Amino acid sequence: MTVFLIIGAVGVALVLMALVVGDVLDGLFHFDALGGDLFSLSSIAAFVGAFGFGGAIGLALLDNTFFASLVGIVTGGAAAFGAYKVTQALKSGESAASFRSDSMIGHTGRVITAIPEGGYGEITISVGGHVRKISAKSPVALSAGDEVWVSSILSPPPSRSRRRRLPGTDPVTRLKGTPCQIPS
Repeated sequence: MTVFLIIGAVGVALVLMALVVGDVLDGLFHFDALGGDLFSLSSIAAFVGAFGFGGAIGLALLDNTFFASLVGIVTGGAAAFGAYKVTQALKSGESAASFRSDSMIGHTGRVITAIPEGGYGEITISVGGHVRKISAKSPVALSAGDEVWVSSILSPPPSRSRRRRLPGTDPVTRLKGTPCQIPS
């Protein structure tokens, strides 16, 4: 049983290492050469850890090393597949489709290129962890550094911006900054 527990502990150590420097080690040792995330460090670590602890449980249930190894292989395979699916789900959330123009309405941004009255300039905006630099349009002149908020989406590419007003002077001020319109 000690051997299985040591294997399980090595798997836990690999999981911790995968959390800290997983991508570096994946690239260094080319774990992903055989099919991407299925043979990544996190999947291998999950297999090793589950194999060790599953084997220890199998050995405790039935004092037979073959049975314990079989239980370890099944639990290790399930853990590796689980790590693979979790990795795939996390990576699918990084697609560019998750950042859409209509998701920016109501969010604040900052003018980085001055916007003349009725003209266009540039703002930066952060939505869902994505920071983007986009064109913006405003009915009033805005200086670089002014805070704005997205009020509507224009047809591509420009957006519309408004200067931030003092609280209580305009119903728009319930939101931070000046309203702006951005491209879709």
